[in-house]
Amino acid sequence: MRTQIVVLDTPKLNEAIAICGLPGAAFVGKFAVDHLIGELTARPLAEIYTDGLPPQVVVREDGSSTLLHSYLYYWKNPLGRDLIFLTADAQPTTAESEYELSERITDYLNTDCGVRELVTLGAYVTGEYARNPQVYVAGTEPRYAAIAEKLGCKIMNRGSITGMNGLLLGVAKLKGMYGYSFLGETSGYGFDGRAAEIVLKCVSKLADIEVDFAHLEKRAREAQEMFNVISRASVETEEESSAVEKGKPNYIS
Repeated sequence: MRTQIVVLDTPKLNEAIAICGLPGAAFVGKFAVDHLIGELTARPLAEIYTDGLPPQVVVREDGSSTLLHSYLYYWKNPLGRDLIFLTADAQPTTAESEYELSERITDYLNTDCGVRELVTLGAYVTGEYARNPQVYVAGTEPRYAAIAEKLGCKIMNRGSITGMNGLLLGVAKLKGMYGYSFLGETSGYGFDGRAAEIVLKCVSKLADIEVDFAHLEKRAREAQEMFNVISRASVETEEESSAVEKGKPNYIS
């Protein structure tokens, strides 16, 4: 299959900015983009399927199932530039599939949607708890990092941005696009709603939109509960695997 894009709508967009938040450390980027999609009542634009994602399907509440995939939504801004949001169920599992998916997504955004400006959201993992966390930024060119600095971000001057948060920005640059990666400072030890909030504040300034944070705390609590469930399930799976390796009986009932 490699990568397949299923287009759901073909709106006429006004100088759209693409804002990307994928599952990653502390769920900073995905939580931020999911909040924007919900608050702005963004509409489905496309679904992207690729064989680079984990080999499984997600079962929905109605009993149906679907492959893991990426989602694109759009929002028509009555006062300015439109927005496109990218999120996903998971990131690809290999470097090759990450490059392939980044290439296809940026091609679609640039060619089919006329996107020139792209923003990725993620986590700046320090391994320590910060009393006053910062938003770090890297741009496709120094002048774009300088623009973000005026929004209250701190310019990165070393290190790397791993996964598709970095690749999307790098591949977009090769296609003549420009943009930023906003990274919320976090310990990385668990879900971090506060890091997502400070990233959202920078994005709202950049896109010149008003973001309602009233529901953010409630969504953060719900996301934390889900994260705890996933973490417990992961520990149980590891314990079961360890039991099998030691030759102990292992039952699923």
